[in-house]
Amino acid sequence: MYGFYFNALSLLSRKRGAALALKVFSVPRKGRLSKLQESYLDTARKQKIAFEDGLIQLYHWKGDGDTILLFHGWESNAWRWKYLIEPLQEKGYNIIAIDAPAHGASDGEQFTAVKYSKVITTVIELYEPQIVIAHSVGAMATVYQESQHQHKFINKLVLLGSPNRLEVIFKGYQQLVGFNSKVYQELDNLLKSLYGFHIEEFETATFARDIKTPALLIHSPADVIVPIDSLQPIAEALENSETFVSETGGHSLHTPEVVSRIIAFLEN
Repeated sequence: MYGFYFNALSLLSRKRGAALALKVFSVPRKGRLSKLQESYLDTARKQKIAFEDGLIQLYHWKGDGDTILLFHGWESNAWRWKYLIEPLQEKGYNIIAIDAPAHGASDGEQFTAVKYSKVITTVIELYEPQIVIAHSVGAMATVYQESQHQHKFINKLVLLGSPNRLEVIFKGYQQLVGFNSKVYQELDNLLKSLYGFHIEEFETATFARDIKTPALLIHSPADVIVPIDSLQPIAEALENSETFVSETGGHSLHTPEVVSRIIAFLEN
């Protein structure tokens, strides 16, 4: 029904059809906090920072060690890091996680990788972390913003299940919803006018070429959300990176072997 409506609207105005397609694409269907998730996140010190169209929720588990920032992905929230936060706490790290725009307890109704990248830049410059760990679209947005704003105080990056090409995501959206090539082309033009790039130009591997920070990339062949073929191009583009292929965990990568590999990388 969405595809039919986008196609019909584009007969009257291609720009309006594309604008609606982008709006629908940018609204998360889930990712707000449940009571169980709130209960765990209440163990952190909470604060909010202002950003564009509202407030961003931050969670802080204080430690005496290096500061780690955690950035989740699409339709998720800071609770997804529970499996990793507890082992990191045992190591004494100073841990900060956020809820992305339109997710968790943060304000907003729409989410894009570019918008998220701006939030990530703001939080990085506020806390000056030694380590950044990011998942899925959070990883893509982290690489993008770091290619635009090099932060020399970041010593290590950990990227989990990162997508590579935005084009793959948008082609999947087109196929799922069923809008035609004219809507897709106008959607491409709209992104160029809004953000300065065409869909095929937004590629994690391209942005990664400018990053010299030591990085660990983790992916799983069982990932049905972001295929593992995204891993190698990003790894090859990052000058100082290593990879770990987890046979378990799928896209979430919530497994003991992943946690162990992350901690080993941080302590090396």
